[in-house]
Amino acid sequence: MPLLDPAIALILLAAGRSERFGSDKLTALFRGRPLWEWAAAAAENAGFESLYLVIGGHSGISGRDGWEVVMNNNAERGLGTSISVGVGAASHHERVVIALADMPLMKPSHLRLLGQESGAIFTCQPDGTAGNPAAFGHEHFPQLRTLDGDRGARSLSLDNTLVIAPPTSDMLIDIDTPSDLAARQ
Repeated sequence: MPLLDPAIALILLAAGRSERFGSDKLTALFRGRPLWEWAAAAAENAGFESLYLVIGGHSGISGRDGWEVVMNNNAERGLGTSISVGVGAASHHERVVIALADMPLMKPSHLRLLGQESGAIFTCQPDGTAGNPAAFGHEHFPQLRTLDGDRGARSLSLDNTLVIAPPTSDMLIDIDTPSDLAARQ
């Protein structure tokens, strides 16, 4: 795919503690390579030039060529802190797409669509709720920077918000436990 405008960034959240997994799930092998690398490859294949990887101090991930590593020193407080830190690092961009590193079946075309649209866009989850991946314009950055704890972006009252269906429901599979990983191999 052609490269996207560098003013559009992708932030990959990889700072979780994998408590339900029992070890660092993002470095566990999924179909022959570390789990997190599948989401990273989807972002690269979507054409993002501006790539940010948010990790915690406990992370076994050291980085990847072409990615700016962003350290979340408060990762133990929850997902909201990773969103805040990631958006802070990417604050000079016009738009960000936020994706989760434990979603290995993400479709590059969906990530690209989120990046090319405007306003706040969430992906419709199987239960009908708004979720990840999601994208936001620069006008939403100040609110995203206020997130803390386990509150994600859908907890905010954002203007101009859409929820769109993913191209396939299997792309929304996230890996939380060893049985999740084994079932998807």
